[in-house]
Amino acid sequence: MSDERGTALIGTLAIGFVFVLVMVQTLITLGRIGTTASEAAEVASYAAQHGARFGGPEDATRVAEGLSPDAVVVTVDNGSALSVEVRIEIPLVGPGRSPVRHTVTGRATAMYSPYRSRR
Repeated sequence: MSDERGTALIGTLAIGFVFVLVMVQTLITLGRIGTTASEAAEVASYAAQHGARFGGPEDATRVAEGLSPDAVVVTVDNGSALSVEVRIEIPLVGPGRSPVRHTVTGRATAMYSPYRSRR
């Protein structure tokens, strides 16, 4: 009878340990995705505002690429506003240590200031 309890206890502990490992990996992954998404949105916002106030699409692209060198930056100028989209690819570890990639996108639009600085 005590052997059965010991085996059940070991089985329960093994399952609990695997569950904790999976949950930790999931939390780390979600944290990395959330942090990178926030970074992409912040870079896009800053680049759009800077480009709309002080330069143009080229200036916004230069600023975004300077802040996030590994990102893909797309700028759109429609005449009255400047839109910036920043895409950052995140390498993650998948099942069986296989590489998995996830792309997060940050978008921002800033209206051109009627009193733009020409610094």
